[in-house]
Amino acid sequence: MKTKFASSFGMIALALLILPAQAPAAGGATDTKLSIFVDCHCSDPVGGDFCSALKDEVSDSSAYRLVDHPDAYGIGVHLWCVDMFTGLPGINSKLTGTMSAVSVAFTIYAERLPGEVYEDSSVFRVGKEATDEMSQRILTALGQLATANKSVFERIQATPPKPVATPTSQVIQ
Repeated sequence: MKTKFASSFGMIALALLILPAQAPAAGGATDTKLSIFVDCHCSDPVGGDFCSALKDEVSDSSAYRLVDHPDAYGIGVHLWCVDMFTGLPGINSKLTGTMSAVSVAFTIYAERLPGEVYEDSSVFRVGKEATDEMSQRILTALGQLATANKSVFERIQATPPKPVATPTSQVIQ
């Protein structure tokens, strides 16, 4: 059970960090895509295909920008996959490479945080014929994380960030 503080902190941290980045794009347009860092630890064939399909979904999305490392702020998607049938006694070797057990953890990250902050997680199975469908479901979950706190995001977006003190060089004599 989450404490009231932990729950409030998670909502505030999420609200502070999932605001779309306002970076200049070509032609003076503004890029409002949210950064998504997809971190895959999938050594089995189905898990690898699933990870690739998810990265393709994020790249093709109009709402997200796939990044290869956590940047200023965004959502992290951490995947761990294992073949469900490798090494199990009595299992026909023909089943190897047909289904993966996948663990996904969603985090939020920002330069101002000491690290990534846990947001949600899930464990599921994905068959080799369902990698595209399951990657679309993860993309939908990303959208739910971003929209669940829409009113909070809007309030924070309207608040200017606090200025950061910059060090000055002083010559010691």
